Amino acid sequence: MTIGTNIRNKRLQRDLSQNELAKLSGVSKPMISAIERDQRIPTVVVAQKIARTLRCTVDELLSEAS
Repeated sequence: MTIGTNIRNKRLQRDLSQNELAKLSGVSKPMISAIERDQRIPTVVVAQKIARTLRCTVDELLSEAS
């Protein structure tokens, strides 16, 4: 799986919309959308913000077995 797929799956597990994840993480909704569609690769800082919001580690987001 890609980091975008992992973020989407974890976001859905937490029952969050992209808008809610954006508001809670401080990452823009268009950026989250692009990452989930594998059109953008998040910087380390952005990945950390998303991981913190989703209550997981960056390693979990990068894992192919998530």
